[in-house]
Amino acid sequence: MKKLLLVSLLFPTVIFAELLSVDLICRGAVVTYCEDLTTCGSEPAMEKIKIDGNTLVHKALGNHFLHVDSTTVSMQELDEDGSIGFSFNINRKTGTIEIIRGWGRPYHFTGQCELDRLDAFK
Repeated sequence: MKKLLLVSLLFPTVIFAELLSVDLICRGAVVTYCEDLTTCGSEPAMEKIKIDGNTLVHKALGNHFLHVDSTTVSMQELDEDGSIGFSFNINRKTGTIEIIRGWGRPYHFTGQCELDRLDAFK
C-alpha cells in the first residue's frame, strides 16, 4: 500500500490527467470583406475543427497551442500594432465559437459547435 501511494505521489499527472481530444463541426456565419477591407456582409459557413490535447489542428488555420480550462478553450495572438492577429475562443458549456484572423485576408467566423458524431465511432 505504501508503494502504491508513493507511485501515485510521484506520477500524479499520469493518474489524474484529463486530456481533451475532440472533433467538432461548427455551423455559423463568416463575415465577407470587400477589396478595401470593409465589411460587405456575411454568408453561412461550416468549420471542421480538431482539438487534440491543448492543440488546435486545422487545415487552413494551422496548428496552435490553446489555453484550456473548465469553461473555455481559447488563444489569442496580437499583431505588432496591438490589433488581433489571430483569436480562437470556444465556450465549453454552450458550444459557441468565434474565430478571428486579422493577418492577410481578414476572416471572422461565429457559430455553434457540436461533436462530430461520425468521427466518434472511428
